[in-house]
Amino acid sequence: MTNHREESPTGSAAMKRRRAAGAVRVLAGLGAALLIAGCSAGQPGEVNGDPAGQTSGSPARPAGTTTVTVATSPAPEQAQLTEVDPADFAAPRNPGAYAWNYSTGGPNVGLCVADQDGVTCTGRPAPEVPDLTEHFPGRPGAIELGAVGLRYTFVEGVPPVSARLDTGQAVQIGDLRCAKPDASTLECRTGANSFTVSGPEQAITTTGPVLAETDYANHPSAGTREPSARSGARDQPNAQPPEFIGATGLVSGVRTSSGRLVTASAPPCDGRGILIVESYIESPDPQSGIAALLDRHPGAEFMTPGQCPSLRAEVGGARVYPVYIDHGHNTAALCRDKQARGGNARVLSPTAGYTDPC
Repeated sequence: MTNHREESPTGSAAMKRRRAAGAVRVLAGLGAALLIAGCSAGQPGEVNGDPAGQTSGSPARPAGTTTVTVATSPAPEQAQLTEVDPADFAAPRNPGAYAWNYSTGGPNVGLCVADQDGVTCTGRPAPEVPDLTEHFPGRPGAIELGAVGLRYTFVEGVPPVSARLDTGQAVQIGDLRCAKPDASTLECRTGANSFTVSGPEQAITTTGPVLAETDYANHPSAGTREPSARSGARDQPNAQPPEFIGATGLVSGVRTSSGRLVTASAPPCDGRGILIVESYIESPDPQSGIAALLDRHPGAEFMTPGQCPSLRAEVGGARVYPVYIDHGHNTAALCRDKQARGGNARVLSPTAGYTDPC
């Protein structure tokens, strides 16, 4: 996609020289600006029942930097970026959080989620970036940027976002700055660390130290900056493990009051029946909320929102975690359990539709 710039005709060579000098100063200032540079409140309840830049050839790069080479044409001169008020991107049910969509010219819409600790944006990592192996295994689909460095991760379970960072716009959130200087580029920077998502493939390029998958040093608010803080939290029987929260706040593990670690299950959407004993609508402290429901229903499991299309993934923009008993394909046992303890029987299937086999 080509950016267009209108030029006013000039009547003298002197005026042209003055305009050219001014354009150089604008571009220099813009370059400096770009180089300086996830959610709802809720309560537990039943909702699954009735409908309720580093330049090539530079002498050195910081350790851990990964680079994706993207063929591009020389960038045209750019107009001054329009500053967007961060409040335009504020998550309505999560004070201090921000989210917006973006496009770099491809078929997929990108997503960024930011807070006081930094920003995470979706994109495609370079082939040499390793797969994730811990709590969200598989190819990373997003890059996290914070004051300490960058970390490959992924984004899942975010309620729909309508706000958009458009070409020619920039937003400043504390020390973090993200900008869309042209139609094919998203740039985010905080301090000396930065990343770029570019082109139809949303290729990620990073500058700065790349942290290990299990390094949460970008999140001091979670008490994970110092190793001693992390180990100390684990020594407390009912302390919630921050490493089981993804970049957007998606929970994959909680600790119950007895100290038992319960990780999110992933039952197949193969027609099996489950009894949803209670559902948790996410809040600012979702781990504690989910753990409280597991304490209330011994033997129950929980799954992440939208595990199967036949379950409600969100309500009113808030993600929903089903707390349930898996009865497999034994419909008789499922219905007996429902009669004994209440709740909602549901069939896990690959198609949308809330089916009660009882």
